[in-house]
Amino acid sequence: MDTSSPEPSLETGRSSPARSVLAFTIESREFALPLAPIVEITRYRVATPVPHIEPAIEGILPLRGRMMTLLDVRRYLSRPPRVAGSSAQVIVVESAGDLLGLVVDSVSRVLTTEAPAGPRSAPAGFSRPDLFEGVLRLDDAEILLLDLEALLRGLA
Repeated sequence: MDTSSPEPSLETGRSSPARSVLAFTIESREFALPLAPIVEITRYRVATPVPHIEPAIEGILPLRGRMMTLLDVRRYLSRPPRVAGSSAQVIVVESAGDLLGLVVDSVSRVLTTEAPAGPRSAPAGFSRPDLFEGVLRLDDAEILLLDLEALLRGLA
């Protein structure tokens, strides 16, 4: 009897080498990021605000002796804010020696999938097509794969 779980498929038009992604939720919708640049997952803490920056950046806070910029992914994707008092998690990624904390509702799982062939149009309800690499399909679920490099470029 086969007890293996179904592998997700990625809608991009061609196959590529497998890679791992971390899935997380925002507004009960599942998203994913490449696993490689992720340093850790931590609980949400209020950051020290920094004036005159991207509105989705909540501020900075220390993490193990280094400063980390905290980005509210909901706000960055133009989604409604979290309900006051709701829990959140922070996905810590490292890029070019800097730490960026991505505030999400919750982290759900790690998946192995084929790498996307390239950008695709933004899913319904999202105005930034450049932030999405593709869509993972697993059973009846649809997981939106974010392009971390595009997200970081948008903050520069």
